[in-house]
Amino acid sequence: MKISNLSRRSGVSVATIKFYLREHLLPPGVPTARNQAEYDETHVARLRLIRVLTGMGMMSLASVREVLAALDDNCMSPHGLAKVVNNALSAEHPPRSDVPADTSASTQVDRFLSDLGWRVDPNTPGRATLAQVLVALRDLGWDCDVDIFAPCADAAERLAVRELDSLPTDGAATAVARTVLLEVAFAVMRRMAYEHYLAIRAHGSAAPDR
Repeated sequence: MKISNLSRRSGVSVATIKFYLREHLLPPGVPTARNQAEYDETHVARLRLIRVLTGMGMMSLASVREVLAALDDNCMSPHGLAKVVNNALSAEHPPRSDVPADTSASTQVDRFLSDLGWRVDPNTPGRATLAQVLVALRDLGWDCDVDIFAPCADAAERLAVRELDSLPTDGAATAVARTVLLEVAFAVMRRMAYEHYLAIRAHGSAAPDR
């Protein structure tokens, strides 16, 4: 298909497609004439993935580039690819550099993850983020310890197992897109559940008006 058809199929403007081509985020088409090329379904799929990563996933182009490079590395294991995706997602919400490090909180988070039995990279940004969340909660006057994350860990673990048990068989790119989209869905569902139960408590035992 020509680039105009590729644009219609993918929902990405021609100008943006040309930008992705220049940035090597999208592989080139097959040249047919000067300044013309043909594209196929692999280009449609790549553009749709980029839309997921930059749209719902809110990733920067730098993070998208890292994820796409990992996908194109046929020697990378699923575990290695998952680490790249996790780091890319964390890069969009990095631990705040203006918040002083709290060794005690970091140690508690490390112990918490170890007690869960989770095999998580010691340098994963998520560890520092959890420690900063713990410090911030305490600064707000909540006398809590790291066990406050236990319900989150339980829900996350059950979801992760279920997702892995139903991984698609049509390629790593689909698995990456699902990881990013379900990350968004999990956050949204938690917020809606919070709203739901606040409404129930506000109305006593009666269900809230719909």
